[in-house]
Amino acid sequence: MRLENSSTISSERSAKSGEQSGEKRLYKRFMGIMPAFRHRLSGETHLSCDKDGSLAPVHRLDTLPERWLSFNGDKTEFKLKKHIEKGYVVMGHFMNQNEAAHLLPH
Repeated sequence: MRLENSSTISSERSAKSGEQSGEKRLYKRFMGIMPAFRHRLSGETHLSCDKDGSLAPVHRLDTLPERWLSFNGDKTEFKLKKHIEKGYVVMGHFMNQNEAAHLLPH
């Protein structure tokens, strides 16, 4: 066993964490698990997209309809309105983040 200083250990953990995160993204994409948002009251759902309209691998707020976002006074910052939830579309059905988490291998 080799001894390392804490910064080396921390950077190795970060790298492994990044690899695992990338592996989970690849697994989700392969399984048809796509980042999405849903309006809790209407049921309207939007897949997360990049600015060019292609499917995004992560949840992106900047391409959602403005009516789903709350903006600060000068519109430089925004967040989801309270009735909008992040989740995933799986085989055509929306699942919130808790439900979708049970689909991933642990």
